[in-house]
Amino acid sequence: MTTVSDTERAAALTASAEELTRLDPDRFACLMLADPERRADLVALLGFAFETAKTAEVVSETMIGAIRLQWWREVLDGIEAGTPRRHQVIDLLAPAIAAHDLPRDRLERMIDAREADFEPTPFADAAAVEAYARDTAGQLARLQARVLGVTDGARLDAAEAVGTGFGLAGVLRALPHQARRRRVLLPRDRMAAAGLGTGQVIEPHLRDQAVTAAIAAIVADLAGRAAALIVDARKAGRLPRPVAGQAALARVHLARLARAGHDPFTAPAVLSPARRAFTLLLARR
Repeated sequence: MTTVSDTERAAALTASAEELTRLDPDRFACLMLADPERRADLVALLGFAFETAKTAEVVSETMIGAIRLQWWREVLDGIEAGTPRRHQVIDLLAPAIAAHDLPRDRLERMIDAREADFEPTPFADAAAVEAYARDTAGQLARLQARVLGVTDGARLDAAEAVGTGFGLAGVLRALPHQARRRRVLLPRDRMAAAGLGTGQVIEPHLRDQAVTAAIAAIVADLAGRAAALIVDARKAGRLPRPVAGQAALARVHLARLARAGHDPFTAPAVLSPARRAFTLLLARR
């Protein structure tokens, strides 16, 4: 069995925290709402989510991306066998899985969903967009709730729904970034019904008033679904504070998108540190 010293684990936690503070500031800030003794395990999960999510950003070929994702599946094999590989995130993830009996199938869903990141137009319909959000951000929030001591199925489902809503809002916020990468994340069936081609979404000079309105109509529907998931989740009872924080931040992002007429190309995609902190302060109370 591979043994990681407390010093090595502390170094891994510091490095992961510094990276996530920069690269996933919303969800990392939510983790700070948790009791200190749970934070390392929450950072482990967020680090795992980030490492799998960045695959398509750091490799350009689908085959290489598939190999990288398979590497993470083999990481879970090693953790299960008691012989984890050495990696900053794995040094934290292995003890987190053991301490909270985190289901492997939930982690694998997060890996498998990332295969869609190599497709230029991955989503056939709105249900496919939601499934992607559920298998990525939704599973992350569910696992976070489990680390935070939630065992009731209804409350775990609620956490997953919040994460899914947060993930859907994230997909909408990412539309401009992905368009610059020549990818379109809008549902293909809705685009076809509106007469939209991928070029009209990707190329700024092709987005006239009619195209912008058609995109906004699709975005508004997806945003409405994200908001509904969060509202319904709150009916299940009190959510763990880091998950409630995601709900609060998602609502702010969705409100800003609505104020921009659901035009993702003009809506601000990032919250200021002050606005993030204020939103989470209200969520904590």
